[in-house]
Amino acid sequence: MSIENPGNFFLPHDFNSEEERDGLDCKPIKIYGKALYKKAIILLNLTQTICDLLPEDEFEEVTKGLMLQNALVVPAKIRAAMCVDSVYCSVMENAVIIKVNVCELEAQLWACNEIHGIDQQYTNVLKEEISNFRLLFIKWVSAFDKNSDHPDEWHLFNDPNSFPAKDEED
Repeated sequence: MSIENPGNFFLPHDFNSEEERDGLDCKPIKIYGKALYKKAIILLNLTQTICDLLPEDEFEEVTKGLMLQNALVVPAKIRAAMCVDSVYCSVMENAVIIKVNVCELEAQLWACNEIHGIDQQYTNVLKEEISNFRLLFIKWVSAFDKNSDHPDEWHLFNDPNSFPAKDEED
């Protein structure tokens, strides 16, 4: 803990690469991705704060573990997607994982209120930030280039009919 960061929070600039600091990449996916990443760090810090408010009981560790796991995955997956921004199926895979983790984090707020008795005014702050995150997420996903892709062998995010023909063994 330091004077500059008394809450020992994660700071977005701690995770910037040299390329990001130089401002060399101005593609929409990168611009929205950076904003989304910063919002993910805010979600992570708010999640940590709410976890710190949890009373010590038999379910506290479970709730805390689930919430922190969900909150920690989000910025990591944003960064991963930004590294492979030209491969549509890869960024979509990361986007789905981000969405699932944010939705699960939001669901855990119910446990904070109903099981652990955390005042709803605190959980509402995180809910509002999740709502803001969702709006940025939509802009970010809209910047994905569907035409820049390679065949997804799992057939999730692109048209399998467009794949090169393969001889399959039965």
